Amino acid sequence: MFTGGAGGEYQCTAIDNDGFWPNIQAGDFEKRRGIPAAQDADRIAIALVNAMAEVNQQLTDLKVTYQQAGYDSAIEVPAFPVMKNKNRVVYQYESAVFARAKSDLLPDIATVHTKEKGDHLADRSADTRTELLAESQRIIRNMKGLNRSTVDLL
Repeated sequence: MFTGGAGGEYQCTAIDNDGFWPNIQAGDFEKRRGIPAAQDADRIAIALVNAMAEVNQQLTDLKVTYQQAGYDSAIEVPAFPVMKNKNRVVYQYESAVFARAKSDLLPDIATVHTKEKGDHLADRSADTRTELLAESQRIIRNMKGLNRSTVDLL
């Protein structure tokens, strides 16, 4: 967890995944999603575990497709762009998980701020939670090759 000290340390908790989807580092989540320093490290890790389980379930069919094409892990999928030895699929997976985990943590985040700022955050937390869950869904749809929305005739 980020301690707020001069060095700025994030927790080193590694969350192992299913072997196909990437493992998640809790410190990467804290850093990329601006999680406040006062958050409980275990609570953050649990939110990530829950988010990973949800995203993994939604991406079961995509995982099977990639495995049938001969890819044993998401990092092996030839998807561009690539940055820091991670492909688009890995970054999208992480982003979908991180958005869901942050939405889960919002009630906790709203309660650790000062009264005035915390009240404002608490008022907006339902809208922000909806936006984060929608962000996660948009990313998952993109990973599956779907547009932001679709219409079917019944």
